[in-house]
Amino acid sequence: MNKRFLLGLAGGLAGIITAGYVIANSASNDVTLAGIQTALFASLALMGAAIANKETRFAGYMLISSAVFITLCIPIAGSFALLMLYMPTVVILGIAAVVCFMDASAAESDEDAEIPAE
Repeated sequence: MNKRFLLGLAGGLAGIITAGYVIANSASNDVTLAGIQTALFASLALMGAAIANKETRFAGYMLISSAVFITLCIPIAGSFALLMLYMPTVVILGIAAVVCFMDASAAESDEDAEIPAE
């Protein structure tokens, strides 16, 4: 197990659990819609975590886009109180994306060093 996968998995699961909590305790249709959208983007984060070992840069794009879209789902409900619920998920997914991008650039520089100069 590596940190890219574990951070992506933790962020995705935290997003799904938080979305389930929001959906179960929602009082309006807008909050329910925001919870469903968050669950969908959290599942995107889980897919990004699943491919983090093979396609590191693409997984980073998936993780950062899910973090951004989860943040954009909050104003749809019209309440920034949801921001406190979703903030740990967004932060974890952002950190996972940064780790993916750092590991991808390190892997590219290692490949460049292995190519012999002619």
